[in-house]
Order: sequence, then structure tokens, then C-alpha cells
Amino acid sequence: MKKRIKKVLAVIGIILLLFIILVGYLVYKDLKQEDVLKKEVINLSNKDLLEDNFNIDIKTTGDYAYVENAIKKYYKELSDNVKKLNYALDNEELLNILSTDTLQSDRPSFTKSRNTIKNVKKTSTESLQKIATLCDEEYIKNLLDKEKVSDYYIDFYKKIMYTEKDIKTLIKTKEEMEEISNSLNEFLDKVEEILSMLERNNSAWYIEDKQIYFETEEQVNEYNKLYEELKGIANDKLGSKKYVKSIDEDMSI
Repeated sequence: MKKRIKKVLAVIGIILLLFIILVGYLVYKDLKQEDVLKKEVINLSNKDLLEDNFNIDIKTTGDYAYVENAIKKYYKELSDNVKKLNYALDNEELLNILSTDTLQSDRPSFTKSRNTIKNVKKTSTESLQKIATLCDEEYIKNLLDKEKVSDYYIDFYKKIMYTEKDIKTLIKTKEEMEEISNSLNEFLDKVEEILSMLERNNSAWYIEDKQIYFETEEQVNEYNKLYEELKGIANDKLGSKKYVKSIDEDMSI
């Protein structure tokens, strides 16, 4: 009887040992996955949204993989919209929209230039609105479907994606996107105003040696006023030396 009890106890001991080993392994594996995900997030946060590639290769498994996928999709969407915005603002048609060559070839109605303005406004507005949404606190909080993962993973997600520093950065970025959107629309509206002025006075101006000439002093003054206003928007509100340089080169009289 004693031998049988000893055997039973030995079996129970082995089972408990195996259970402890299994639990220990699962805890170790869980911590390992957590560590991998933290490193992935750090790597993402150090990337350049404009220059770098944001792929969605998942390095973890289980619920961690769900969290990782949500985070990587978020960063990729943010990067895609930043790149889309930059492409819209950096295309040659916009940069050269007021060059003497463009003005001459597109007169009198400036159809091509106005289409460029329309497309840039549409693309930039969509991108800026999306970036602003992605920077919204509630949007990031609700990025994970609470029905698909437990509270532990939701809390873990918030710890690595929603620190006090992150909140301040997001608020600042959202405000900057709104300012850029307003300034950009003001800039493009001013370009449209210049084109309208030139269209109204189509028979009263000509281009020679990359210079634009008007028939009257009044027209020169109106053009110069619009030119200075546009330059001010580009320099003071958009902070773009590139646009100021382009304006200086292409809008001389």
C-alpha cells in the first residue's frame, strides 16, 4: 500500500513538475513575444514617415500578432498619407505653375493650371484630414477591437502606443495639419487670384526674356501686390523656401 502511495505521489510530483515547466515556458514565450513587439514598435517610431518603407511583416503570434498588425497598419497608413501629401506639393506642375513658360502656354484661360490647383487641393485636403484623424486620441485608443483581444493586450497596446509624450505629440501634429491645410488653401487661392487677374487683362501683358510686362502702371501695381501676398504666404505660413524661390524666379516683371 505504501509503495502504491509513493508511486502515486511520484506521478503527481512529475505531473506538477511538468506543469511548472510548461507554465514557465509559456510565461517565457509570452515575455519573449512582448519583447519582440516592443522592439518592433521602437523601430517603427524611429523611422522617417516620408522616406522609409513601412512593411507589415508580423514577427509575433497569437494576440500579440493582432496587436502588432494593428500598430504596423497604423504606421503604414500614416506614412502613406504623408508621402501622398508630399507628392502633391512637390510635383513640377505646381512648382512651375507661375513660371513665364507655363503662363504663356496656358493663357488665356489657364485651364491646365486650374486643374492642377483643383487636384492639389483635393489630394492635400484628403491627406491632411486623414493624418489629422490618425492623430486623434480616440481613434488611436479604439484602434484595437476590444472583442478580439483581452484587456491585458489592450492595456499593453496603450502602454506602448499612448504615452503622455505621444499624446502631446499627437495634439501638436493635429494642430499643425490644420494650420498647413488652411495655409495651403490660402496659397492656392492666391495663385488662382493671380491667374484670374492675368486672364482679365490677357490683352494687356506679354512675356519677353522670361519677364512679364504690362501696359499700365495700375496693372503692374495689382500684379506686384498679389505677388508680395503670395510670397508672404509661402514664406510665413507654409514656411517653404522652395516655393518662395520658385516665385522669385518665375514671377519677375
